[in-house]
Amino acid sequence: MNGASKSYGNDAFNSYAKGFLKPFKGKGELIRLRDELEESARAARQEAIDMASQANGGLLKSTDLWLTPWGKSGVPARTLQWRDNRQKSMGLWLLEAFLSRDDISEAMRQSVIDLEVQRCVFNAKAATINWSIKRIGKALADIEHAVSFQR
Repeated sequence: MNGASKSYGNDAFNSYAKGFLKPFKGKGELIRLRDELEESARAARQEAIDMASQANGGLLKSTDLWLTPWGKSGVPARTLQWRDNRQKSMGLWLLEAFLSRDDISEAMRQSVIDLEVQRCVFNAKAATINWSIKRIGKALADIEHAVSFQR
């Protein structure tokens, strides 16, 4: 769990979270926040790749589990999903099936649970970035529409 909070605290997004609590005074502030969030999305994409590579090459190497950055085309920040190591199945059920096995040591079980906590925290961050970028884009389009009525 320490790794999850450490990962979250190092991200640039953390410093902008306070900005959500302040009222926006205009289009320029929305554009600035969108640009900052897009930079955070790029960092989160790399973080997802790094987190998956580290887990797949280390803790998960000898298992049938795999972490994969996943997201539809155009999604700013990809989330991490559980896959089988053949990349044919995806879902939380794979983790649940793995953790329910009797041949898994308690140390391995705890390490995988800690990884799942990190994955959940990371996915929450990615979802927040993605939703915020989408919503700011909608607000900017609404502003453009409103301005189009000026004479």
